[in-house]
Amino acid sequence: MREPIQGAIIPPPLPNTFAGLMEVYEDNYIKLRKLCDNINPNIGQYLSVSTADLDLHMQIIERSRYTYTLILSYHFNSDKTMAPVDYPQLTVRVYHDAMQAEVLPEVIEGSNSSSQYENKRLLQRWRDNRFLSKWLSFLLRRGHSFY
Repeated sequence: MREPIQGAIIPPPLPNTFAGLMEVYEDNYIKLRKLCDNINPNIGQYLSVSTADLDLHMQIIERSRYTYTLILSYHFNSDKTMAPVDYPQLTVRVYHDAMQAEVLPEVIEGSNSSSQYENKRLLQRWRDNRFLSKWLSFLLRRGHSFY
């Protein structure tokens, strides 16, 4: 029996690491491309209606040659007299050249130590982007699409 060559299998990146975050960015890009049917949308509002789920709203708020920025959300409105509540409301930047998509981070209160601040930022980005990845998988399974 032959033994496998050392180093032939690349282990997956560890959670909460920069390498792991880059992999999640790539996964988000692939899922967004499926959700948008490989289109490069123009600035504006888009709606995906699924019989198995709430309506999904996408708003393209910025677009340049290699990127666009969008907001994904559901609109909850249990009482017609009140304005709808958008939740979750994720702002996502899509990088076509790098084939990545990331949730844009909210400002985190800094501490006196820059390494602690960077660690908090990495963990927050990890959580936000893992959520996006799982939500996009859910949306695709529920039949959502923008095309």
